[in-house]
Amino acid sequence: MLLQQLVAYAERLEREEAGGRPKVPFMYQEQPVRWLVYLDAQGNFQRLERTSDGSGKKSDRGKRLLTPHVIRTVAPRAKLLADNGEYVLGLSKEGADASKVRQRHELFKREVLACAKATEIPEVWAVHRFLEALDPSKLGLEAGFSADDNLTFVVDGVRPIDLPEVQQYWAGQFAVAEGADGTKGLRAECLISGVVGPVMEREPVKVKGIPGGQTSGMNFISANAAAFESYGLSASQIAPVRLDLAEKYANALNHLLKNESTHLRVGPVVYAFWTKTGPIPPVAELLKNPRGESVLERLKRGAESKPKIAADTQQVRSAIRGVFSGREFTALPEDEFYAVSLSASGSRVVVRDHITATVKEVRRNLERYFESQELYDLEPFGLYALAGSLYRDANKEMVASVPTALTAFALKQTPLPWAFLAQLVARNRAEQRVTAPRAVLTRMVLISGGKIGMNELKRLEPDRPDSPGYHLGRLMALLEDLQYAALGKVNTTVTDRFYGSLSSTPVMPYRALMNGAQAHLSKLRKDPSKKGLHGLFERRIAEISLHLKSIPATLDLENQALFSLGYYHQKAEKFEAIAEAKAAQQAKQAEGGVQ
Repeated sequence: MLLQQLVAYAERLEREEAGGRPKVPFMYQEQPVRWLVYLDAQGNFQRLERTSDGSGKKSDRGKRLLTPHVIRTVAPRAKLLADNGEYVLGLSKEGADASKVRQRHELFKREVLACAKATEIPEVWAVHRFLEALDPSKLGLEAGFSADDNLTFVVDGVRPIDLPEVQQYWAGQFAVAEGADGTKGLRAECLISGVVGPVMEREPVKVKGIPGGQTSGMNFISANAAAFESYGLSASQIAPVRLDLAEKYANALNHLLKNESTHLRVGPVVYAFWTKTGPIPPVAELLKNPRGESVLERLKRGAESKPKIAADTQQVRSAIRGVFSGREFTALPEDEFYAVSLSASGSRVVVRDHITATVKEVRRNLERYFESQELYDLEPFGLYALAGSLYRDANKEMVASVPTALTAFALKQTPLPWAFLAQLVARNRAEQRVTAPRAVLTRMVLISGGKIGMNELKRLEPDRPDSPGYHLGRLMALLEDLQYAALGKVNTTVTDRFYGSLSSTPVMPYRALMNGAQAHLSKLRKDPSKKGLHGLFERRIAEISLHLKSIPATLDLENQALFSLGYYHQKAEKFEAIAEAKAAQQAKQAEGGVQ
């Protein structure tokens, strides 16, 4: 299913690009070519000219051209009319085996001669004559020339690699699968087309852009050890696929992983998003950075309404729908939407998840995903911020299953793993604090697991029943504020000392905290300037205590999670009240200034 969807996308790209840039010929790939070897019609050398990709960077490896391509394994294999300095000119890289370099050069010459005989193209014969009489010392190579650089030829103003006859010849070399030893290859039923015929021995194109993977590219289908082989099949034959279709699915995936709007990297995982027929909605950008009007403006470009994703259900829905129906992204609701999650394992690509849905379903699921993040006036968090909240050092510690689970929840509402709560609780206990991303993710896990409703615990719920963990968390935050009011800033707060124990085995720390609270209340009562605070804290402690008639010996994982939310809510309520009071005071001062 996944490979069929990628092949269909590659064929769609070919149709859409038919009126623009030329279609990529079979077994051609875009490669940087740093040098052009100019010859006359007889094959006489004229000059060597450097090309540029136009970036002006030191890493400039030359202009990117569509050139014949082949996958190299252990055995050397030459490309046609365009290759590196070892194959084309027989020049050795530093430390290279001279005999192997001569072998590679001979293979290149043999490919050119075979093409010339098969096509009888004058330009190819000219390249052959040049190679037969080649003396690299007479080329006047520049100091910056390297045997790693790619070269191709220009004969009397024409690049032979661009000639349709040459492209057809090269495609014909792969029309019938061959084994590595040149023998006729395997015939089998193709897993993509269902047609019996020749299938590839090895994938013709590698997939690039996988986090932690090889920069030269990775295999989608391969077996390099007996443990992965069966029925005597090896390499890519373990999953028979026609060579041309293998090229298509790899090219499609590379296209998606190269385009910023169709892929998203989160830690060790990369996601690719596409649709069957219509425009691809900006899912990657929404999941990466859903905050602020500026992001939505970029996504909608030209749409009249530019709503902001904010902590309000209707605003969230309007914003998501606006993005999916903006003028530039007019997506068909019933169009099929696809997503795949990929990571690296050695030289191979690992498929972590594969999603098939409709644009309408994805939009509805994203609405719920962002609604589940509603907590006070916080704006939604990006995928990396949520996943990273589970770790001390997300860059080093994040595992692929975490962002994969979050994306599955966002796009298809798969419940988040209950194990997330254990990680969140452990991080809160280790840091003796509850960060905003962790509080949001805690609420998301509880919602996705059916423990609370979408409208619950968005804000402080002072009368929430049957939640000892929640009210103990509130009490922890309140007693921390009481300590500060009584003693000012101290080196070790009650939260530093008791957060871990009160959130798991609360009986003993509860007694110690309440005894300490009486001492702090007494200090406030004796201070004439803080008598009002004494009454305020005493009333709030009494209000919370009404919900804690019996203190459980231990709190289960759900109540430990509710403890963190209660703690966060109590703190957020205080800061919100301070902000409102400050705003009211400023407004009053401004009003007085006007009068």
